[in-house]
Amino acid sequence: MSQARHPHQVGAPIKPQRVVVVRKTTTFEQQGLRPDAKLANVLRRGGLPAERIIAAHEQHVSTFDTVVSTLQSRGLTVKVVENLTRRIARAADLVITVGGDGTFLRASHRIVANERGDGAPMMGVNSAVGSSVGFFCCSNRDNFPERLDALANGELRSRGLWRMRVYLNDRPLRDVALNDVLVAHVEPAETTSYTLEVDGNRQRHKSSGVWIATAAGSTGAIRSAGGQVIPLAERSIQYRVRELFPLSVSEAPLIGGIVGQRLVLVSHIRRGMLYIDGAHRRVRFGAGDRISFEPTRRPLPWIAATDVDARREEVVRSSNAALAAAGYLPVAGLTPRTTTP
Repeated sequence: MSQARHPHQVGAPIKPQRVVVVRKTTTFEQQGLRPDAKLANVLRRGGLPAERIIAAHEQHVSTFDTVVSTLQSRGLTVKVVENLTRRIARAADLVITVGGDGTFLRASHRIVANERGDGAPMMGVNSAVGSSVGFFCCSNRDNFPERLDALANGELRSRGLWRMRVYLNDRPLRDVALNDVLVAHVEPAETTSYTLEVDGNRQRHKSSGVWIATAAGSTGAIRSAGGQVIPLAERSIQYRVRELFPLSVSEAPLIGGIVGQRLVLVSHIRRGMLYIDGAHRRVRFGAGDRISFEPTRRPLPWIAATDVDARREEVVRSSNAALAAAGYLPVAGLTPRTTTP
């Protein structure tokens, strides 16, 4: 594959000819490639855990076969990869991930915008509906042919998902975060010490770390940590301090808020780690390092399900009920200073 002939802009019609399919490697397949004795015992004993692993694998294989055969039946050029590269992504008219949200997140790091376009549009196919939420996935095995035809007919178009650029000592990291970044000690049980700089305010903290999330990631870990849900169309980023040591600050603490432009942390620990989109990318940092976060200038082209906003509202309602039932309430007597754009 060479460079894509027609660089895509978010919202433009998509006429795919060259399609890259990113295929997840299932737990069952990983066991065959890199055997684990304990997992081997689980599979050997059988029962519900083993049945779930095997069922998810079989459903994934069936979904993958459906995706590839459908694309080929439409006369499209198909390239299958397990690990997407930037070079391969640049040549694609469409990138389809077959797996779950983790597969989509990992592949999204390889979609790069430039002055000509926003990068290849991404379409997620949830390959194991029973065991995967698949928020970023707009289709599954049963409706993939229908969604592909809607895409080709112009009835389904991309929408923008804002990502987050991360800088280490003012140098941008190659990977941009789609969901979130956790700033923490390399040993997460250790204390993280840093100075937080946001909207002209500076404050030194000791805590378990800091979550920084995009709008897309605002229903994830940062939400469970007490953050707020941001509408998907917003470009802003959000931060939330994890388990702040209250005696480390002498004024109303900067616990969390929405940041319109840039957030900065200066490290006071020797061994820190940036966890980008979970464990998809890890970057070490040390004492004195300056870590900055800001929204990307251009969005990721995302083929979303037509009911994704309604599904997201339901996730928020369900999470609110679950958090309340679990007793996750604000700490009494600790009033945070929030920041807004």
